[in-house]
Amino acid sequence: MRLADAPTDTLLRPLPKPLLVVSCLALCGACLEDPSDPGTTGSTAAADLFSAWPGDESFRIAAEPSLVVGSDESLPLGRVSGAVFFGDGIAIADVQSYEVLILDAAGRLLSRQGRKGEGPGDYMNLAAIARHADGLVTADASFLMRATRLDASGRYIGDTKLGPVGYQMSRIVGAFGDSVLLEMWEMGWRGSSPAGPMEIRQPVTYRIVRLSDGEVVFEGTRPGQEQWAARAVYDDAGNMIHGGESVVFGRTAVSAVTDRYAYLADTDSITITRYDEAGTAVEVSLEQPRESAEADWARFVIDTLRANEFISECGLRLLEDLPARPTLPAFSAMMGGADGLLWIREYPNPLQDQVVWVGFSEAWERKKRITMPVRLHVLDISEDRVLVQAKGAHDETLIEVYAVER
Repeated sequence: MRLADAPTDTLLRPLPKPLLVVSCLALCGACLEDPSDPGTTGSTAAADLFSAWPGDESFRIAAEPSLVVGSDESLPLGRVSGAVFFGDGIAIADVQSYEVLILDAAGRLLSRQGRKGEGPGDYMNLAAIARHADGLVTADASFLMRATRLDASGRYIGDTKLGPVGYQMSRIVGAFGDSVLLEMWEMGWRGSSPAGPMEIRQPVTYRIVRLSDGEVVFEGTRPGQEQWAARAVYDDAGNMIHGGESVVFGRTAVSAVTDRYAYLADTDSITITRYDEAGTAVEVSLEQPRESAEADWARFVIDTLRANEFISECGLRLLEDLPARPTLPAFSAMMGGADGLLWIREYPNPLQDQVVWVGFSEAWERKKRITMPVRLHVLDISEDRVLVQAKGAHDETLIEVYAVER
């Protein structure tokens, strides 16, 4: 492994203090495992980070959930904005009821906290939930712009202002040490555009905020979700009728938080910038072969979008010229798990029904590999369980727990 100084990412604009020390750690496939055979050119082929490796810890999830929350009329769920493993149980943030629900391992309700309002422990928009030390942190983002701290029993113990925000949407990605990582973005598209097609990457702003005093120790931007539009169309009242579709195989800014670090990346390549609480950054690049996007995959995605009954006629016309990238993104998501690992999800092709998540240690060692259905919306991963958000037969929101098996 080689450690060398590198310039600060030009898209990241840190605050004047503290001064960031940025390094670049390039990890080739050979550094992660035994070198692969040289290709015909004599160069070493990059390892596929998501394929099995000798002696790896490969797992899958059970076919059926061991616990389902929300299907019982005695404890219905409204609009869930997040859920995490918490102790032996689960903590759930419900936007619709303005409440945090804490359940034991069997799904029995232990406590509930919160109500609609602007007072201590109240919420106007319960946008996220995260573990913090022995308790929880919840976020009332976009309205009150504050983080609320809860103890191990779910009781209110204080809150922290997250600073001014000029964005329409925001959420807490997670908590680490005495800090939280805040993600903020705007809906829609910048300014006017030519009548022809265009590609737009609305920026996402990230902010590290200390919970003890609300000081912002880092702020920077990254390109957001890649989108495409023929031009925003508005009605006489000024409401946007149509703004465009996402580019097929588009690139997206992603973020994650583990116990000690915050991570920022872009799905275009596995180059991840890791921040500690002081805002000090280390950039790590993991080599990953890029898979070509086949024409029939792009057609499948467009046809699937076309089948959506809510797409307008304008949207249907745009689908015909929807641009498709020649390659798939390097990966599709990342997340800090309850097991302390940084989990990275592969980018599946549109006809793939299983997807691989790989867990990395702080030393960037691949520790664990889990295969699960593509359709699952994963919220958290622990040593032996996976937490998922799903929809029931009547479109009700469900939180499900799946056991991890060999």
